[in-house]
Amino acid sequence: MSGPREPEPFTIALHPVHDASHHHVADRLVYGRHVEAEDEVEDLMSATARALASAVYELGDAGLLGDRTLFIDLPLEWLDRPELLPTPAPRLALGVAEVGSIDADLLERLDDIRERGYRVIMPSRLIKQDVGAMLGRCDIILLTSPSDLDEQTLEKLPARNIKLLVENLDSRQALEHYQAMGCDYYHGQYLAHPSFIASQPRGRHGNRAAQIRLIRALYEDNSDLNRMHELVVQVPHLHVAILRRANSSYFNRGGKAVDLHRAVQVLGLIELRRLILTLTLASLQPSSRIVLRMALVRAFMCRNLAAPFPTLDPEDAFTTGLFSLMDALLEEDRSTLLAHLPLGLPIIEALKYRAGPLGAVLTLCENHEQQVEAAIDDVPADRLHACYMEALASTKALMDNL
Repeated sequence: MSGPREPEPFTIALHPVHDASHHHVADRLVYGRHVEAEDEVEDLMSATARALASAVYELGDAGLLGDRTLFIDLPLEWLDRPELLPTPAPRLALGVAEVGSIDADLLERLDDIRERGYRVIMPSRLIKQDVGAMLGRCDIILLTSPSDLDEQTLEKLPARNIKLLVENLDSRQALEHYQAMGCDYYHGQYLAHPSFIASQPRGRHGNRAAQIRLIRALYEDNSDLNRMHELVVQVPHLHVAILRRANSSYFNRGGKAVDLHRAVQVLGLIELRRLILTLTLASLQPSSRIVLRMALVRAFMCRNLAAPFPTLDPEDAFTTGLFSLMDALLEEDRSTLLAHLPLGLPIIEALKYRAGPLGAVLTLCENHEQQVEAAIDDVPADRLHACYMEALASTKALMDNL
C-alpha cells in the first residue's frame, strides 16, 4: 500500500494593482493547480483553499497585503459554500473563475455575493453577453483590450459606480490610452512585477482527527466554545491562525492582544467555521502526535502551577507552556514564529528569556521534565510532581477524544 502523497510546495503570486495616480491600492491573487481528471473538483478546491490560507489567513495584517484590497477569482464550486467566502468582505473583490456563459444560477450567486458586502469582478466578455443583467451585478469590469466595451456601455458605468480594471498592461502607450478612457485600476509588468510567496508544508497542518472533530463541533446545534478551545489547542496550525485572525486590526479594535479563549469568542462561530474549513481543506499531512503530547503536558502543568497565584493568569501560563514547543510542532524557527504571533509581552519574554513569573513557571516545568526523564522512580511526591501528574491526566483525557 502506498503512503500518503507528499504535498508539493505551493506558490501564489500577488500582482500589484495601481490606481490612475499610480498608487498601489490592491493585489490580484493568482495561483495554479495540478489537475488529474478524476480529482478535478477536489484539486481545485484544495488549491483555492491553500491560496486563500496563504494570502488571507496567514499573511493578513502582518503580511504583504496591509490595508490593500485583494482581488481573487474563485471557482463556482467554492461559491456554492457561502461559509467558505473569505473575510473581511469590504477588503475583497471576487471574480468567478472559468465561467463561459451567463445563466440563472450564476446571476443568483452574484446577487448573494454582493448582498454579503463583496465587490464582484466580471470580465468584459460576460458583460457583453447581457449588459442589462450584468451591470446591476458587478462592481469592477476586467478589460483585456481598449475595444472590449462599446461607447454606449462605457457611458453607463459612472452612474453605477462601476470601475474598470486593466489586465496585463505592457507599455506606456497602452497606459495612456486606458487613462484617457477613464480606467480606474491597472496591473501588469509595465507598472510592477508580481510577488511570489511559497507556502511550504513543513508539518504545519496539525492533527487531522482533531480537525475533523473540530469541524463537527462547529456544526453542532449547540456549539460549545469551550469544547472548540479544547480541540483547537490540539491543532497547532489552527491555534496560530485563530490567534492571528482575532488579533488582526479588523477584529481586534481595542489593540490589546487576546488569548485563545477570547479569540474564539471574538471571531464567533461563523468566522471560525470559515477559517477552520479553509485551513482544513488546505492541509495535507499530520503533525507529530508525540511532540503534541509533550506540548500539552507542559501547557497543563504550567496552568496547574499558576492556579494558586492571583497575579498569574492560568490561561497565559497554559499558552506559555504550549508555545514553548510550538516551533517544533510547526517546524518553524522560534524567533521567526514569535515575531509573527500576537502574544502578550510577558509570554514572549517568558518564551525567549524565561523572564518574569511566567518564565519561572515554564522553567519549573522544564526542570521537572528533565528530572522525570532522568529518574522516573526517584521523583519526589511533592506539589510540583502532583501538578505534573494532573497534567498527564488532562492531556490523556484530551487526546483520548481524538
